[in-house]
Amino acid sequence: MGVVLFKKHSLAGTCGIPVEERRIYIDVDTKGSVNFNHGPADPRVIHWPDGRSWTVESIYDRWEYGRAIFGNLCVEVGVCIAKQRKTIWWEGGRWFVAKGSGMAATAI
Repeated sequence: MGVVLFKKHSLAGTCGIPVEERRIYIDVDTKGSVNFNHGPADPRVIHWPDGRSWTVESIYDRWEYGRAIFGNLCVEVGVCIAKQRKTIWWEGGRWFVAKGSGMAATAI
C-alpha cells in the first residue's frame, strides 16, 4: 500500500465532480475490496438511503481523477442499471451520486 504524502483538497467542482452540497451518499456492494492506491472494486449493487437497491448490470467506463499519493483520488464509474446509463462516484472510501442525476427520481 502506498503512502499518502499529504492530504490535498478535494477535486470537487472540477472535472465534473459534484461539490459536497450536490452529493447524495449511497452504500455500494462491490466485487472485492478497496485498494486506496487505485480506488474501489467494481460496484455490484447500489443501495439507496430509503431502502431501494439496484443491481449493476454492467460497467461502461471508469475514470480516475487526482492521485492516491496526493490524497485526492476521485473515481467516476459509468454503470448500467435497468438498461439505463448512470454515473456513480467514489472519493475517500465513500460512494455518492450527484443530486438531480436521475437516480433519486426514478425507481429503477
